[in-house]
Amino acid sequence: MKDFLTNQQIDHAPPFSHILQFSIFAVLIGLIFLTMKYGYSRKFQRFFLYAQAIQLLIFNSWHLLMAFSWEHSLPIYHCRLAMWALLLLPDQNKFKQYFALMGLSGAILTFVYPVMDHYAFPHITAFNFILSHILLFANSFIYLYRSYDGKRLSIQQITVYTFVLNAFLLLANQLTGGNYGLLRFTPFIADQALWIRYLAVSISLTASMVIIDWGFRYLQVHLSHLTKKLHEAGQ
Repeated sequence: MKDFLTNQQIDHAPPFSHILQFSIFAVLIGLIFLTMKYGYSRKFQRFFLYAQAIQLLIFNSWHLLMAFSWEHSLPIYHCRLAMWALLLLPDQNKFKQYFALMGLSGAILTFVYPVMDHYAFPHITAFNFILSHILLFANSFIYLYRSYDGKRLSIQQITVYTFVLNAFLLLANQLTGGNYGLLRFTPFIADQALWIRYLAVSISLTASMVIIDWGFRYLQVHLSHLTKKLHEAGQ
């Protein structure tokens, strides 16, 4: 247990195997099918929300008591912001929809290219990394499946909010020395100028969110048509 909760970092992040990666994406696909079947169940929704709340409470308590640092512990990574937004914001709030899109795209990108903390496995950060992003994926998909509204948030707003948020994270990184939003040490282009990293992260995140937004617009239209046909068939 001492090693599990240690605050002693190692030089390199632990490896993330392809088998684990494949298994996680299988779980994500399974969550999509479960949501399609049980997504309108309040018990189903609350299970994942409560699980995320417990996970955040445990992990933030460890950071606060065992390994707090301004560089790593603030809840201003993209995915952590999305986790809190899904827990705290009302369903009709456009920023909840914005962060749900961010959470879904962020969780997928996180498992496509995992960037873990520098602690020897097994460690609380490794388990938190996997569990928190699986729960984020689930909560984001459930919310969008239940409450997505194509009129609530435009593509222009998604773009502006993302660029403004990343500008804020740049400032936070300058003040704390952190790597919030992966804007200080960006994978593949860490040696490029700051403005290039900012544009690359902002454009990539915006593009992934817009793709998911288009997907739910398409799903919403076709679900509406399917519901209408079923209603007409029942008359």
